[in-house]
Amino acid sequence: MATSRKSILPKKSFPRTKKPSEKQRIPSPNVSSSPVFLVLAGEHSGDLLGAELLKELKKHDPDFQFFGIGGPRMLEEGFDSIEDMEELSVIGFTAVLFKYKFLKALMERLVEEAIARSCTHAILIDYPGFNLRLAARLKELGIKVIFYVSPQLWAWNFNRIHKIKECVDLMLVLFPFEKKLYDDYEIRSVFVGHPIAQRIKEKLRKEQPIQLEEKPGHWQTITLMPGSRSGEIHRTLDTLLESAVQIHQELEAEKKHVRFLIPNINVKEEEFIQSKIGIIQSLHEGIHIEYLFDRSLRAIEISDLVLVTSGTATLEVVYFEKPMVILYKVSMLTYFISALLIRTPFIGLVNILSGRETVKELIQAECTPEEAKEESLAILKNKKYRNQMIDEIKLVKESLGEEHSSKNASKAILHFLKEKPNPVV
Repeated sequence: MATSRKSILPKKSFPRTKKPSEKQRIPSPNVSSSPVFLVLAGEHSGDLLGAELLKELKKHDPDFQFFGIGGPRMLEEGFDSIEDMEELSVIGFTAVLFKYKFLKALMERLVEEAIARSCTHAILIDYPGFNLRLAARLKELGIKVIFYVSPQLWAWNFNRIHKIKECVDLMLVLFPFEKKLYDDYEIRSVFVGHPIAQRIKEKLRKEQPIQLEEKPGHWQTITLMPGSRSGEIHRTLDTLLESAVQIHQELEAEKKHVRFLIPNINVKEEEFIQSKIGIIQSLHEGIHIEYLFDRSLRAIEISDLVLVTSGTATLEVVYFEKPMVILYKVSMLTYFISALLIRTPFIGLVNILSGRETVKELIQAECTPEEAKEESLAILKNKKYRNQMIDEIKLVKESLGEEHSSKNASKAILHFLKEKPNPVV
């Protein structure tokens, strides 16, 4: 079992500065011929996108300057992050309320840094709750705002499109239908394609294949994916582990065997996950659960079934054409507010893209070990049901295409830089 790791992100401290006056808020002309970019990624998926994009942009001009907030992958590209990205890792309305003061102060720090560094452009990656507010502040300074990954307007809170029109100069979208939506509202956008196919191919070269222990008899493999954010992990891990216990017990009673894999990419939650696995294994003799760090793709690749929290990970499962069950659980307040705002009947991207419930979604009260067990066994035991699900997943995969989104995004940004010269005050 893997040992715990300390955070790989450097701790930085920055002196507090006085709130600048309105005159001070206007950035001075950039003395360098290369623009200074404020880049912000608030989640692991955004960190991956940001790292790929920085790499492509630096190929064009190694003198491009990037600062803001990013994760370990962006740091590997030499990115100057002024805060640990995990501090932004909040999910749900209630979690945001608890971190409101921190997030407000952080926004002021980013604005002050943008002024101090004569920032000319911002690339805001996903994380719309925070990034749209930051976009409005930066727009007031005359900074050009590029938004990478459209907020899911088609799913909920469509009125945000008016704010986007006011404060975003260029929107880079992952799905073709999003491009049409922005065209209808005369908002400049570029379809760059979804990065999932290219990213998986590149990441698979780095992830070592998983060698499962040879055991007598036929074994099925189920991967449990509790999410990458701390809130997701703490909210869903118990449900996933209890599901594993119930699936194990029922299959063992039928003289069938199953093993479980739990991949994780969140360093801070490694000890928590391992301790939970240890408790389950001590209470239920014979259950096979293997913990894996940063090998989620290999885990999906060798699985017969994946239980996954809603998010980008569902598209990773789609890439490998694996059947899945989607689990989604937030606080009651977040769920209540979301129910009022959501415009689509689905949570999972695979279902949104297919336009129907291709895979089962266990949301909130339905997100229980019993429900997860029943759906999992239906998939494992009913060949017709399983094959129909896989056929529909294959169609969703085809719709994602094979675009190299980071290269396309880089080209769109470079073209934008030529069309939109730096403002001169």
